[in-house]
Amino acid sequence: MIKEFEKNKAKFIKSVKEAAEGQSAALLNSEARAELNAVKAFAAVFCAVKEGLSLTPYDTQIETGGYLENENIVELATGEGKTIAAVFSAYWSVINGEHVNIFTFNDYLAKRDCKWMKPVYDILGVSTAYINEDTPREMRKEIYRCDVVYSTIKECGFDYLRDFAVFDPEEAVLGKLERAIVDEADSTLIDEARIPLVAAGSYAVKLDEDFPHIFSYVKGLSEDEYEVSLETGSAYLTPKGQKKTEEYFKLNNIFDEENNELLSKIGDCLEALYVLKEDVDYIVKNDGIGIIDKFTGRVSEERHYPSLTHAAVELKHGLKAAERGLIIGNITIQYFIRLFNRFSGMTGTALSAKEEFETLYGLTVKEVKPNTPSVRIDLPMSVYYDKASKLNAAADEVLFAYKKGQPVLVGTADINQSEEFSELLKKRDIPHTVLNAKNDELEAEIVKNAGKKGSVTVSTNMTGRGVDIKLGGEDEAEHDEVAEKGGLYVICTFMGESKRINNQLYGRAGRQGDPGKSKLFVSLDEEIMEIYGLKKNVPDRHYPEPTEEELTDKTLLKEVNYIQHISQIKRLNERNRLLEFNFITEAHRKAIFTSREKMLSGENECTIWQDNFSSDYNEAAGRFGEEKINAFQKKAALSVINEHWSEYLDYVASLREGIHLRAIGGKVPGEEFNIESENYYNEMMEMSVEKMGMILAEVLDKGIENTALAVPTRTWTYLLADIADELKRRTLFEFLFGTEEEEADPYSDEYDKLYSEEEAYEEDEEYAEAPEEPEEPDEKQEKKGFFARLFGKK
Repeated sequence: MIKEFEKNKAKFIKSVKEAAEGQSAALLNSEARAELNAVKAFAAVFCAVKEGLSLTPYDTQIETGGYLENENIVELATGEGKTIAAVFSAYWSVINGEHVNIFTFNDYLAKRDCKWMKPVYDILGVSTAYINEDTPREMRKEIYRCDVVYSTIKECGFDYLRDFAVFDPEEAVLGKLERAIVDEADSTLIDEARIPLVAAGSYAVKLDEDFPHIFSYVKGLSEDEYEVSLETGSAYLTPKGQKKTEEYFKLNNIFDEENNELLSKIGDCLEALYVLKEDVDYIVKNDGIGIIDKFTGRVSEERHYPSLTHAAVELKHGLKAAERGLIIGNITIQYFIRLFNRFSGMTGTALSAKEEFETLYGLTVKEVKPNTPSVRIDLPMSVYYDKASKLNAAADEVLFAYKKGQPVLVGTADINQSEEFSELLKKRDIPHTVLNAKNDELEAEIVKNAGKKGSVTVSTNMTGRGVDIKLGGEDEAEHDEVAEKGGLYVICTFMGESKRINNQLYGRAGRQGDPGKSKLFVSLDEEIMEIYGLKKNVPDRHYPEPTEEELTDKTLLKEVNYIQHISQIKRLNERNRLLEFNFITEAHRKAIFTSREKMLSGENECTIWQDNFSSDYNEAAGRFGEEKINAFQKKAALSVINEHWSEYLDYVASLREGIHLRAIGGKVPGEEFNIESENYYNEMMEMSVEKMGMILAEVLDKGIENTALAVPTRTWTYLLADIADELKRRTLFEFLFGTEEEEADPYSDEYDKLYSEEEAYEEDEEYAEAPEEPEEPDEKQEKKGFFARLFGKK
């Protein structure tokens, strides 16, 4: 922590600028490293930026650096220079002996930011490099030894998992996880936090020959034999479908424990066929399935759906099922970031995720006002009855802006909507560019020029985060002319599940004091309205008949606004439940990974054979030599750890699929999952000793050279699209009869409070565009989130 900054940030910033005045970065750098003075260290960065980039850092960038170093999440507006701000904190961390990982939103930004900041780091004597998806593994070890490394958090996490599979300590690349700074922290630590990073290995695995037959059966179900839940994003058999399935597969009860595997496969097929939608959830490209990240709009390379869902989607499109292998390691981003001794982050939209950062990570959100106050105009939301009316109204708005030469960026919910909107623009003879997951490799180039005079860009919600949209184009040649026309106009055509999703889009306009404008168009038939029951919460007299006109009923508009607030509350609740659900598995992973790492490095000696099979060990040591047998014992132990950990992961994945059925017996699924996982883990540890004994017996029988170990022929990594609805699924019993007691929801009081206000509505009440924000808490009061309570705030 920088104590001087905490005491008085204004005085700290002033002292930094005074220390930098008339000084060189080289001189200050030498003094800072010798004296470890934060003011002089920040002053050295200040001078290095001026010398290396010909830019003078803003006070806001120094302030952001101070907050980052003191482990906060910082909100700094788009275009205010977060890339430079991170260098202040990174340098202070380096001279205090920490290796720093700066995690960017994508590979493009990792490369760009590293190369852009390299002159600054060179002046300061700090080594830096970047890692992309295509960086060869043999180069990564050297890169990770640099003082500051730029990459995505996914690539770093994948290297952590790959290191778990190596058998020689020299093959491990990552090193110690000491200090992390996360750019676009809301996307990484909130939106994608629960997605598991996965490492898989090729073993001799028998393929599931029955699955294509099961898929064919499910594909033939009629509409009244299955049910789709939009809220949980899942599908399940109706009573009629249950009966048909039992007759077809000759079962007494589909929900009997011995039928869990079949039920899980049927669920995977139902999801692939009736929940997941092409060009919304995934695209078919290069004879494969590319999953679309719903928060960024990008196709996530090598991401797979869990269990056999991915194979079912491939069968759905007549594709050959891709190789899966066995999972040898996985970890969610929200647990991986906790492996660092210290971490902090920054983003342009942190305040609207304030509660989530505090609850999930115990991190405080700090707002840094922009260097130049924003003059962007955020227009009131316009609400329409259906999607067609909404999109036509939005297209007319684009036409109006285009005719006067104002650049427009249109944000759409998915690929289908982006292409549908493109057709509406074509009918109006509006030239435009479409940016979606089908051409996301062109993203940076398209977004850089989205501020040109008369430019119209239609995008899914990827919107080029991290890439500035400059008025007048990349060279700002027409800046003043575009500014006179109102600047960039951002039009959003969907209501995100979080206000932050929409704010991310609005933030593309009004960069560094430039003029800009934003407007949201929504319709009553959007999925979020159905999931959270808008129609049932609006009195009949206020719910409109079909119309193409904009809706103006104040009670209706207020309820529409509340929907997004309720969605945010429920999503936070789900993340909290997921943390509880995965906690025991993560505790097991940490124990296994730590044990294997210490054995691999030689910190812990492997003595399983000496401790449990001393007679056989002594015989083997006498025949083959103690040094040789001990080396083989270490390799065998590493192999057994990997093999049994793969079996454990396979077991808990299967357990998750059917754990909701425990609610029939009055048990809590989350608690049951943890109990069963713990029991299996303990049995696994006993089985590992037995397996080592079998290997030693084989060594005595066949010799070391002829004793085969389970070692993968190759490994690869991918992301697992985890919808994580296990704790929310309804059993057949609940589907038919409901439940007497609902699981306690810590947010239910807030939910009820929001909707109890309806009685106080007056038809002539002035429409409030958004619910009132809660009062700011006293900053002196310590905030402790879920992880902070478990492990202590880092």
